[in-house]
Amino acid sequence: MSNAPFSGTYTRTAYRKRANVGVVISIILVMALLLASGMAMQGIHEGMTGYREAVISPSASPSSDASHSPHTDSWDLPAQQVCANVSSAVDSLDGWTGADSTEVPAKLTTLKQDQSTCAGDVSSLSSTDLDAMSNHTIDALIAWNADIVEFYEQRSATITYRINGKWPVDTDELEALLDSSSWSDDPTYAVQQAAKLKSANDAVFAKINEVITGLHADESKVASVQISHTASEQEIWAAIDTVTKQMGVTYSFEPLTLCGSSNGEHTVAFFCNEGSLSFRNRIMFNTGYKYWGWGELGGKGDPWMLDATKHELSHRSISIMCGTSRPTIAGERYEAVTNAYAYLFMGVDRQWNEQHQLGLEEYAVGDAEMGIAQKIHDGTCS
Repeated sequence: MSNAPFSGTYTRTAYRKRANVGVVISIILVMALLLASGMAMQGIHEGMTGYREAVISPSASPSSDASHSPHTDSWDLPAQQVCANVSSAVDSLDGWTGADSTEVPAKLTTLKQDQSTCAGDVSSLSSTDLDAMSNHTIDALIAWNADIVEFYEQRSATITYRINGKWPVDTDELEALLDSSSWSDDPTYAVQQAAKLKSANDAVFAKINEVITGLHADESKVASVQISHTASEQEIWAAIDTVTKQMGVTYSFEPLTLCGSSNGEHTVAFFCNEGSLSFRNRIMFNTGYKYWGWGELGGKGDPWMLDATKHELSHRSISIMCGTSRPTIAGERYEAVTNAYAYLFMGVDRQWNEQHQLGLEEYAVGDAEMGIAQKIHDGTCS
């Protein structure tokens, strides 16, 4: 395939073989999402950067890499308030693994040690001790906030795509909570704002998990929709109606130019995403496809058209799971991985599909591709 904004799958047909046509049918998924690897937050699957509909673009918090000097302010807070602040901060930072997600940040470890201290006799703590604990609280919360800011700066628009624009929180409020510039002024205020941010952040993660759960439930229902290899054209398109509606997807007949590509007479269908939600829930069948009128074996009357549709739906599922239809884990084998995903989760007849794609190495599925498809389905994208 070229570097054009699409990726595809091909098939060979007996009709075209008999006609000595040296071409293959292609189903094309337009791909304009940019790749990004790694996630900063617990419970979130991988996403992409560069998506155009950015929603949250916080800029007030420091980055976690440019750590500020530790606070040494004096606060004159009673031990009860200091310990309450420490406990609230630890709750807000639950699950924090840092921007690289490899280890628990040292600031959180220090804060948990302060929490252990608070579980003992606090009457012996000096004002210096209490001030140090308050400063540890502020330092940990600001560092945690910086990691969240980095996450949303890179992926807020990816989340918008994955959850179909249905944010579970007010994005203006979330952006305001991401501003930690005043947290240094008052440890009690800092923990209050952090608790609100934690709640809003958890709601976003829960929404993503809700979308994924629903996606997989729909895939299971689509997998159960099957037709015989001798199905009529009416039966084929009735089944296509069923699976697209089940996935919440519409379809129409359009030219490839809809996605900014030159037309191709051997392209059967495509799914385009040009950086907006406009095409997230649509698949298109190419009006310029040369063989629509053939009826069987490559045209509208070919029962394989249902499996071709399911392949397109698999591209869409992968893009929702990973924020891109070409996740890092798939490498250059993304088309084969998409086939594998369709075999495992969309009920595509592997043997029959492979007959349509005989000799096309980029779509040939082996154990490795099956394993990668399973990992994507389970939430691993790199």
